[in-house]
Formats: sequence, structure tokens, C-alpha cells
Amino acid sequence: MEGMVVLVLLLLLAAAFGILWAVVKVTLIIVLSIVLTLVVLGAIAYYSVRRRVRRFVQETQRRQVREGPQGGGGPQRGYPATGTKGPGPQLPE
Repeated sequence: MEGMVVLVLLLLLAAAFGILWAVVKVTLIIVLSIVLTLVVLGAIAYYSVRRRVRRFVQETQRRQVREGPQGGGGPQRGYPATGTKGPGPQLPE
């Protein structure tokens, strides 16, 4: 509450001395500079994270192509090359 009173008094003093427009311009420049800085930092962070995620996905896909879908030594996709195609185990009646 006290801060608002001080701010209003400063604005009234600026208006009385005829420099209110200069005070408004300086305040606008400071606020817009802060907003622009936050936008630029946000864009840098966004593109940095996006680049890291893409690099991770590409590296993971390369690793899967090289090692196979099950991570190297595991079973491969598809049907086995040996065995029979008979019915599976039956439950006793």
C-alpha cells in the first residue's frame, strides 16, 4: 500500500514539473526491454530443448537399426525359422 502511495506521489511530481511523458517513455522502454529479454531467453531455451530431443531421437533410431529392435542379442521380429505350425498346447478336458 505504501509503495502505491509513493508511486502516485512521484507521478504527480513528474506531472507538476512537466516531465511526465519522459517518465512514461523511460518506464515503457524498461518494461519492453525486460519483456523482450524474457521472450528471447524463452526462444533460446525452446530451440535448445527441441534440438536435444531431435538428436536423442535420431541417436536412438540409429542404435535400433544397428542393434535390431530387441537391443542386439534378443529374438528378432517375425516367425521363427524352425519348428512346426501345429496347434498350440491344449487344455485337458
